Amino acid sequence: MRKQSGQSLVVGLIFLPVIVLFLLYLYNVSQQNLHKTRLQNTSDAAVLSGSQFLARELNFKAYTNRAMIANHVAIGQYVGLSSWFNFAVETFDNIEDVARFIPGVGAYFTQAEQYIDSINDTVLQPGLEVAVTLTNAVNTGLSKSQSIMSYASSAAMVDSLNGIVKLNDADAELDIISATTLMNTIFNDWRDYQGGFNRTDNTGRYEEFFKVVTNSRDQFLVNRSHDWGFPFSFTWPWCTGYYKTRQAGGTDLINHGERDKETWTSMDTLSIHYKRWKRFRCRKREARIGWGGSHAGEDNDTRRYSSRSLYGQSRRINRSASNRAYARESAMNDAYSGIQQFYSVKKIDQSNDAPPVTIVVSKSIDALQTSKSLGIGTTKENETRNVDINIEEGMDVPRDQFSSAAKARIYYYRATDLWPNTRFEYGNLYNPYWQTSLQDIENSERTYLLGAVFGLDLAGM
Repeated sequence: MRKQSGQSLVVGLIFLPVIVLFLLYLYNVSQQNLHKTRLQNTSDAAVLSGSQFLARELNFKAYTNRAMIANHVAIGQYVGLSSWFNFAVETFDNIEDVARFIPGVGAYFTQAEQYIDSINDTVLQPGLEVAVTLTNAVNTGLSKSQSIMSYASSAAMVDSLNGIVKLNDADAELDIISATTLMNTIFNDWRDYQGGFNRTDNTGRYEEFFKVVTNSRDQFLVNRSHDWGFPFSFTWPWCTGYYKTRQAGGTDLINHGERDKETWTSMDTLSIHYKRWKRFRCRKREARIGWGGSHAGEDNDTRRYSSRSLYGQSRRINRSASNRAYARESAMNDAYSGIQQFYSVKKIDQSNDAPPVTIVVSKSIDALQTSKSLGIGTTKENETRNVDINIEEGMDVPRDQFSSAAKARIYYYRATDLWPNTRFEYGNLYNPYWQTSLQDIENSERTYLLGAVFGLDLAGM
């Protein structure tokens, strides 16, 4: 029995190196997996945070486009009010021309007419012109802010990427290959996706913006035409028993092509229509009572626009009074510079995705706490070749670093439950529904990115 004592110690000594090797192997693998996971989380957090700046850029442009459209419509409102005040003053002036001959009241009408004229000329019209000027200045600022945002958001994105990487892992950094992917996104894909447009555009984006402005007009601008009721209107079967008081007016935005700025033009008229016998026929006649107009932008008064569809069909309803509207028409041409540059998606197609953002984050393998960094089994490598325990896991990336790629999707989504039906809205810069999410990277793209990293490492970059 004594001859068998100590055999387990021999066996233990034989397997001890294997156990040590196994434990060190597990330690190295766990460290590499831990740092790989941390690096992937870092790259995911960085790309998701950085892409938010580009999504915010699109949402900012959508908000400012909506603001500019609202301001254009507001300028139309000012022009419409200017026209209506001119019309009201002219109507009172014409009434005063008759009332002045009425004993006892003529003098009061004359004084009232002078007072109203003075208020309109010195307060109302100048005030409305100032309002047009200020609103136009706001649009100028909004237009320029879109261009500034285009550059600022790209710079902020790059700064955010670096900052998020360092906050999550002080030893990691954006790989040099990220400079290539980000430059391609910012200067190629992103600029090809959206850009600035003005009246010289022939792709349809300006026409689309122009239609949004005109379609945003309220009823006061589109058509303020109506017939006055009894006793101002009366219809009798006989020819001489018919008269009708009709008021017409509207405000329209006119496009003059690529060279000249647009014009907000407005007209208001009031006439009494009656019938009388003439040459053995009952003919309809118009007695004009009041008229007025106003315009801002390109210097074209109401005589330049003869279409009956304009001004709430005023030229069809009150033809004679419409021909006199220019006689009391305010011109606020310099106050309005027309539709200024705005940003829009260049190609409207059935897609809700903007160009994605892809980055590669790398980290030196020396930052890992492995058996090599601890000096275990490597202090006297020449003397321990027979029992080499420098067994760090082989990497499929460069020998001195490991890398992780991440990709963010920038997309447009508007919840369908906000619509009264099943219509679907594609990506645009009129509604701020741009958002981001992580996106899977295809194997071919991942292979290309990590292969590029390896190539740059071999080149010493």
